[in-house]
Amino acid sequence: MKTLIEIKQTPDGIIKADKVFNKVKDKISLPNRILYLGCGSSHFLSKLLAMVTNMHGGLGIALPCSEFLYSKETYPIGEVELAVGISRSGETTEILLALEKINVKKLGITTRESSLTRMCDYSLVVPAIEESVVMTHSFTSFYFAYLQLLRYSYGLPPLNAGEISKATEKSLEYERYIREIVESFDFQNIIFLGSGLLYPVALEASLKMKEMSIFWSEAYPTFEVRHGFKAIADEKTLVVLMVEEPFEWHEKLVKEFKNQGAKVLVISNSPQDLGQDYSIELPRLSKDANPIPYLPIVQLLSYYKAVSRGLNPDNPRFLDKVVRW
Repeated sequence: MKTLIEIKQTPDGIIKADKVFNKVKDKISLPNRILYLGCGSSHFLSKLLAMVTNMHGGLGIALPCSEFLYSKETYPIGEVELAVGISRSGETTEILLALEKINVKKLGITTRESSLTRMCDYSLVVPAIEESVVMTHSFTSFYFAYLQLLRYSYGLPPLNAGEISKATEKSLEYERYIREIVESFDFQNIIFLGSGLLYPVALEASLKMKEMSIFWSEAYPTFEVRHGFKAIADEKTLVVLMVEEPFEWHEKLVKEFKNQGAKVLVISNSPQDLGQDYSIELPRLSKDANPIPYLPIVQLLSYYKAVSRGLNPDNPRFLDKVVRW
């Protein structure tokens, strides 16, 4: 299937993203106050970009395009110096309409020359082309290209693209293990948990599960799930806990879910026995690059859940590759 092929293109996408960064690094300097706009997966990417901007001393704000168009007065946007619009196709109606409403410099992130690149002052065109409806390795490629530019603009050394690419290769080595989890446990509900930069990854993971598998999923900041939301977890639930530095709260959380009958998959770059049922160990990267190897894991999990349900993840029902009004 095309979706699986495209997930496996993640390591190469990182290298392509780095080449794009090196072409534009002396032409684009990112300012301090940046508004990030996207829809669906691109919105979750915008949340991730805003958070990493804040981490490095800037001020990042992320909104879905529709909220900016129709409810922006309810958000603390303030005065921004740059608007970053994200669209895999570069033709999404809402991103084009939103950027038309902004009278500041604009940067587009996309896979090809398009309406988005033509209306923006600057562009990151990362050729992580996907034939499938669902966004997979382009998400990771966009993030890395922009992260490199952000670090460079803020006086930080660029990351080693080869190291990041190899980290995603390590993720892909877990393909068989992920397939075995899905085949051995026919879970009927799945909860993705992550804190900090891993929270947008959890949101994106939940969306991938819905899109590919036509399957209900949830996503929460890790410990927020205890405040009522955990009531949905039972013996038919898989909890996917993405964590960088496990500590006693994580162990207690795993125990709570297991006491409710749920099974827990822990994905971490700091392996530790938290009492989980399944474990995936990822390479340790810099904090801002850390989300990258988690993404192929959750994409593979969604893919194999779709396959187990007899679905074609390349063309999910009711969805279009380019969303237009």
